[in-house]
Amino acid sequence: MSPQVSICVPNLNTRPYLPERFETIFNQTLQDWELIVYDSFSNDGAWEYIRELAVREPRTRISQGPRDGIYPGWNVCIRQARGEYIYIATSDDTMAPDCLEKLVAALTLSSQCDLAHCRLVVIDEAGQPRSEDNWPHGTAFGVSAPELLQQAHIRYAPLDGVLHLTGQSVYLSITGLLIRRTLFSKVGNFRSDWGSSGDINWAMRAGLVANTVHVPDTWASWRRHASQATKEAVAGAKTDWWERRIEDMIEDALRECASYLHPSVRSGLESHWIGWCRDLRQYYSQLRHRPNLVQRRLFQLTQLIGGTSAGRREIVSQFCRKPQWTERVPLEMRRWLESLGIGPVITRVA
Repeated sequence: MSPQVSICVPNLNTRPYLPERFETIFNQTLQDWELIVYDSFSNDGAWEYIRELAVREPRTRISQGPRDGIYPGWNVCIRQARGEYIYIATSDDTMAPDCLEKLVAALTLSSQCDLAHCRLVVIDEAGQPRSEDNWPHGTAFGVSAPELLQQAHIRYAPLDGVLHLTGQSVYLSITGLLIRRTLFSKVGNFRSDWGSSGDINWAMRAGLVANTVHVPDTWASWRRHASQATKEAVAGAKTDWWERRIEDMIEDALRECASYLHPSVRSGLESHWIGWCRDLRQYYSQLRHRPNLVQRRLFQLTQLIGGTSAGRREIVSQFCRKPQWTERVPLEMRRWLESLGIGPVITRVA
């Protein structure tokens, strides 16, 4: 009989964090799971530790393979999974004891959803919360429905996918998601051509296709440390190459998922939102390159005269001390999607 959850643990040289990682798995209140561990030939003692655990826990299957990057290891685990749901337990992170139980319960009750999402705690090397990185600050999820962050609710596609047009992450970490396994047949697995930000591209595609149920009363963690696999994406935020990568990932996700989108959604994206959001992302990217206030004001003056319509409106809004576009646009996107008559994009769960 297949387990409810396939817990996938891809690993490379994270031996210091493995005891805490596996402890949080073994101590889950939901115990109907299988554990799939794929190690990319670690040389820090991690593989030896994993082999010892597998002897003690019969629900564990382990294997090793080449160091082909982050996501091939994730995909190996996914292909081996037999559970109805998949949880990617990155090997340096943790989660609350009731995390899987509550995420599974949410997806069981909300059969129209393929993703369950929980709160995220950003932690440091010692496992302590980082106060400067409080979730959901800096995410499009956090500003799209702030009144519902502590309320269970369903977010209907393509809302979360469209929110990525702001250039911000929506979910921030894969550890905050439980995934119905059938979703991978729709949007594909994780791709390596985006470097260490392939999970962001996957989230863009998934958000355009899948409904998501938010579960506020449990949590998973995302550990920030010097050797983390996603340090390239963290370090690159707001740099030129990151801006270009975001542009390319958005274009790719919209192209790959176009067939799932309602015609009126495709039309609105192509006629307004894609270009509008691109102009605003580029406006702020150029503004950041001006090192002092005088240069920024001169740039804004030139944009008022010969810039894009989106840029001019944003400058006027800023002079009137209104919130930046990334704080306004998520609500505008919600209203736009609902104005199309395709139903509410967010509903509360009792």
